[in-house]
Amino acid sequence: MSVVGFARRALADARECGDVCGFLQDDDTTVLYMIDGLGHGPLAEAAALAASSCLKHRTRKPLQTTFFECNEEIRNTRGVAMGIAKIEENTGTLTYAGVGNTRIIFGNRRMKSFHSTPGIVGGGYGHLDEETHQLCSGDMVVMYTDGLKTEIDFAAYDPRYHADPTRLAERVLHDWGRGTDDAGVLVYRYVKPT
Repeated sequence: MSVVGFARRALADARECGDVCGFLQDDDTTVLYMIDGLGHGPLAEAAALAASSCLKHRTRKPLQTTFFECNEEIRNTRGVAMGIAKIEENTGTLTYAGVGNTRIIFGNRRMKSFHSTPGIVGGGYGHLDEETHQLCSGDMVVMYTDGLKTEIDFAAYDPRYHADPTRLAERVLHDWGRGTDDAGVLVYRYVKPT
């Protein structure tokens, strides 16, 4: 069974955190999301929570539609950067789209990445690209915000960390967090059903 773990930290240990991440499951589809409300503090958190709420009933919709509808629904907020990865659990097919500066990497020891479209969900963006990748059993998908350094060396981690996504997410946040912004990281480990 595939497993998900995540960790986040507000700038200066504030109560409000503008980085929100999580997952939704609908039949054989898992939807992972990473949202970064612009800036930090209460308004960033409000924007991120509004975007997260937009995703709740859209797991079956195409990513293009989901982003468009969220962009319209959260226009009264300061806006967010957002990445969404849909994973078909039976086949391991990952489809990703993102707007703004959230990041996604995937693989096992040698990680690959997809890029996000420039813009702001809630403020407008250009053409939204979707990319796909075929996951192998045991592969990880890691999504994170710009509160962490851009390049993360996953090869440096003991494989025991890879078995526990929450523990790995907490360690990555500790090791690679910038300390100058809210930060969030989500780790998903794919296990193909038998």
